[in-house]
Amino acid sequence: MNSILEFSEFFKKLKKLNYLIFGSLIILIILALFSGQFSIPPIDRDEARFAQASSQMIQTGDYVNIKFQDEIRAKKPIGIYWLQAFSAKIFGQEDIGSYRIPSLLSSIITLVFVGLITRLIFPLYQTLIVTLLFASSIVFMGEAHLAKTDATLLCLICVQQYFLLKIILHQDNTFKVKYLYPILVWLAFSLGVLVKGPLSIAILFPTIIAFSITQKSFSLIKSLRPILGFLICILVILPWFLAIDEATNGMFLQKAFQEDFFSKLESGQEGHGALPGTHLLTLSISIWPIATFLPCLILFSLQNRANIIIKFLICWILPFWGIIELMPTKLLHYPLPVLPAIAILSIGGLMQFKSNIKKIKSVLLRKIIYVSSILFSFGGIILSGGIFYICSKFNIENDYTLTFFTMMLVLIAIVIFILSHALIFNFKNLYLDISKSFYNIFLAIIALGSIFNIINYNFILPNLDYLYPSKAVLKKLKKVKADAVASSGYHEPSLVFLLNGNVLLSNPHEAAIFMAEGKNNVALIEKNDLKQFLETTNDLNLKLNEISILKGFNIAKGSHIEIYIFQNQLFDLTN
Repeated sequence: MNSILEFSEFFKKLKKLNYLIFGSLIILIILALFSGQFSIPPIDRDEARFAQASSQMIQTGDYVNIKFQDEIRAKKPIGIYWLQAFSAKIFGQEDIGSYRIPSLLSSIITLVFVGLITRLIFPLYQTLIVTLLFASSIVFMGEAHLAKTDATLLCLICVQQYFLLKIILHQDNTFKVKYLYPILVWLAFSLGVLVKGPLSIAILFPTIIAFSITQKSFSLIKSLRPILGFLICILVILPWFLAIDEATNGMFLQKAFQEDFFSKLESGQEGHGALPGTHLLTLSISIWPIATFLPCLILFSLQNRANIIIKFLICWILPFWGIIELMPTKLLHYPLPVLPAIAILSIGGLMQFKSNIKKIKSVLLRKIIYVSSILFSFGGIILSGGIFYICSKFNIENDYTLTFFTMMLVLIAIVIFILSHALIFNFKNLYLDISKSFYNIFLAIIALGSIFNIINYNFILPNLDYLYPSKAVLKKLKKVKADAVASSGYHEPSLVFLLNGNVLLSNPHEAAIFMAEGKNNVALIEKNDLKQFLETTNDLNLKLNEISILKGFNIAKGSHIEIYIFQNQLFDLTN
């Protein structure tokens, strides 16, 4: 009797320990998500453009038109701008962190729904591992720190896919299944269209079609109440599209399709073209530290292909993956809408890896799987090595603290590399019995991945001042207190945002004329424009003070720059 009581007491303590461990890991993930939100300067170019356009909505009170200064910004629909404007009104219009809050909150909601989807397959303990590992992945964490559309779209996609899966799993006549779940699917889909346009279509419809084909039945389409869905889409999507079409005389939609959507389909937009297969190769970085387990996904999917949830996850991944691989434009975050499904299958596959790998009789095939795991696992080494290289190159002030933190990242990546392979390879007969500490290794990888992100976003990225020339310009201009500012050669959106839109983006001749028109005007002249600017100022007989020369690195262009700051000689404020 006493032994039974002791055994029961032991499990109670074990349960408390698990709560403590998972509670600590959740805190680490939250710290990683919040790290750097307000301290990392605006990133060129997309983030700064989104934030500035949202800021202008607040300034003008016009919540229909999307503009960057005086130019129509026809890149994405209105959804994200409304969210960012609402957030900035509450948390402050001038701080970039205010515009990142929708992405932050969306990421937290995403994790909840990733957990709910995973829970439909695995028990709670494994669900927490899958969710927390996905939370520590690079692209997910990166998008949570950017004032863009991708984190919010991912959140809506996960909501949409969860309720779609619930409809598939519960074919009964209850009100929830017949009406509530379809309404939530179509509502999430419609809001996704308002956030990022056609991308929501590229997830929902291919998933439905692919799943229906695998099931040899189109009953799912009927269960989704397409007429009801059509009405919801009209009510949610159509009002703003009609309003913007009227406000811009059709110009917005024309620019959106011609300059954004079709240009991505026809060629690599803004120099981001790459061959098919690029996204597969970059998965080693984008989903690290899960990347090592990607080959497990194939084995797991094959062994469990009759499982309806596994079928659904595959139908979520494959059609969209085909689309983005065929598109000429390639960016690291493009696979984000399917990364939750990839993470679930990869980690689930690892949990069954030993039994699945034994079923493969071909020695060659086994070796291919192991080699693939090794190759994918190098993503973390490459990433941390890249950060170390960037810091060593751009750590102009030789900050040893920064060097220490970058070395920490490399060390963490190496430890995760070793731990990941401890899970993949059978070390039982070599060093130790991995099976006894299988789940502990998972927990260690989650903790290390979270610490990696905390260091990166809290201590490294905010302190690489050389990468943020606009921040240096703002600091200098605060001392000068100019009436107006013009910039020639340096037209980055981060500058426009940090100066609250109060900057004239000009050429060298216009900048010189601008200086002649105001005694307390300031000109920012990039080195390549300097000669023409000085020639024009000489022709105009202007006497100028060169207040400062700022050096930095233009991330968007990938080049070093020098910015010369000039003010009329009458107002010499060099001291």
